[in-house]
Amino acid sequence: MNLVSELTKIKNGTIATVYIVLGTESYLASVARKTLLDNLLKEEELELNYGAYDMEEVSIGTALEDAESIPFFGERRVVFVDRPVFLTGEKTKSKIEHDLKWFENYLTRPSESTTLVLFAPYEKLDERKKITKLLKKTATVLEVNALSEKEMRKYIKDTISNEGYRYSPEAFELFIQLTDAKLSVAMGELPKLFLYAQETKFITIEAVQELVAKSLEQNIFALNEYVLKKDVGQALNLYQDLLLQKEDPIKINAIMTAQFRLLIQVKILEKKGYQQGDIAKLLKTHPYRVKLAIQQMRKIKEYALVEAYNGLIDAEYRLKTGKGDKEMQFELFVLQYAQKKLVNKPR
Repeated sequence: MNLVSELTKIKNGTIATVYIVLGTESYLASVARKTLLDNLLKEEELELNYGAYDMEEVSIGTALEDAESIPFFGERRVVFVDRPVFLTGEKTKSKIEHDLKWFENYLTRPSESTTLVLFAPYEKLDERKKITKLLKKTATVLEVNALSEKEMRKYIKDTISNEGYRYSPEAFELFIQLTDAKLSVAMGELPKLFLYAQETKFITIEAVQELVAKSLEQNIFALNEYVLKKDVGQALNLYQDLLLQKEDPIKINAIMTAQFRLLIQVKILEKKGYQQGDIAKLLKTHPYRVKLAIQQMRKIKEYALVEAYNGLIDAEYRLKTGKGDKEMQFELFVLQYAQKKLVNKPR
């Protein structure tokens, strides 16, 4: 079901007895959760007529007991069920036993005075299971799947516009990059930009640079850029900044190695004719990461990537075997790589 149209129905008073919020986009799931609560119960009714149950901590029977109860001083009960892993084929460490027969009986005749909502943060359910088939027939499905980069960009642009703000193209592109094109991350960062630009209503690239937090992976992406450009000064300065932030040299080296491995894999697959989407699926990597890798690796010859990757593998060996000062291994790698005269070998 289309999420926007279903949420609109809820706001207009068309309420189902059972919903399943299915998908891995946590921000959209939180929007669905808030919309349901705001429109199903008044604030003063929450204490008496609302319950939330985590299926990795309690049984479905506990939630169903609540769902089958009569509302107290109100017209409706609302019961949220989180992480119903029994709907999937996934294994769980939880020892909780779920009475699925009871759940099947409930779905056959759900309480008219209760709205039962299952929040399933999974890409898909196990369609072979009887309970899943019955739920799909009974429940209204609210899909909260991860957005494509194009959809995410539109969502962010619409949000900024609806709040009455404008932005420079450079600021927007940097914002997408710093949030890894992930909706939940982006929506968490936008309020800071809105507050900063509340007088001008214009978001600048300087504001994005100053306010949007860089993840360790993004800092290391920049570190890789400096290494490949043989910009020793910038590389060592950024590395020292990361050490001051108490980042572990072994962790830094591991992430750098993984990023170079990704660059080499993308380089090879693109040469074989694979497109961005196919590469992301094959490598099980976020499509935006593949897009950035394509942009980065096209500037660099494959042999240069391999030389850097091999240098990091050597540094990892020295780090893990305690050969030399741990914090000096990266600096040694950068200096050695910068001094190498790379020979273009056919690959």
